[in-house]
Amino acid sequence: MRPLIAISAYWIGASWGPWTDYPAAMIPQGYCLGIEQAGGLPVIVPPIDAVIARPDEILGHVHGLICAGGSDVDPAIWGAEPHPTTDPPHVRRDQAEQALVREAKQLGLPYLGICRGAQILNVVHGGGLQQHLAEVVDMTPHRPRLGQFGHHPVHVTGGRLAEVYGDGADVMVHSHHHQGFEPVGQGLAVTATAPDGWPEGLEDPTQDFCVGVLWHPEEAFAEQGQPLFAALVDHARAYAARRT
Repeated sequence: MRPLIAISAYWIGASWGPWTDYPAAMIPQGYCLGIEQAGGLPVIVPPIDAVIARPDEILGHVHGLICAGGSDVDPAIWGAEPHPTTDPPHVRRDQAEQALVREAKQLGLPYLGICRGAQILNVVHGGGLQQHLAEVVDMTPHRPRLGQFGHHPVHVTGGRLAEVYGDGADVMVHSHHHQGFEPVGQGLAVTATAPDGWPEGLEDPTQDFCVGVLWHPEEAFAEQGQPLFAALVDHARAYAARRT
């Protein structure tokens, strides 16, 4: 039986066919295909009130969780004023994903945070974000411009990422973020860094599998992203067996 992997959905206006800016709960296909090819079954979870109030009602039925990329996390969560480049807050999604991450931790549910999902993991652990990396480093490798992925290596320094890619490995990744972890949340370990030294991967070592990456493995789900999705699905399968 394929383990069920919940994926937090975007809650945005989308356009297709004759419809423009139509309200939608959606997720890029790379997430679904990455999970499917790794042997899992994706389940898309919208940020509705029921999820905010009772995340256990969905997480109690699945075997792993991905919080996906998307708009910037509201800096009010860690007590900061918004930078001029920071996206308008998406309160509903912020609330739902914080609730999901906290519930996943309580359950010991395997977790993979991707870009925004890694940032949510960090702020749930009491960390914050540097809201605009261009003020401290060359941001071009991280995000050349809106709507274009950058490409740069990340250096793996330990944790589950070392098991996935090899300790000390340099992995070329797709990148589209303008914010970085600062400070790193309490109890989280940095397990991958960019060439400029900024953390790119975080993990909670008290959990069986709790990994956050600032890069986008779904953009290379059949290549560099495949081992990471496979690791999540493998741990989800083991979680399902333990729960049974």
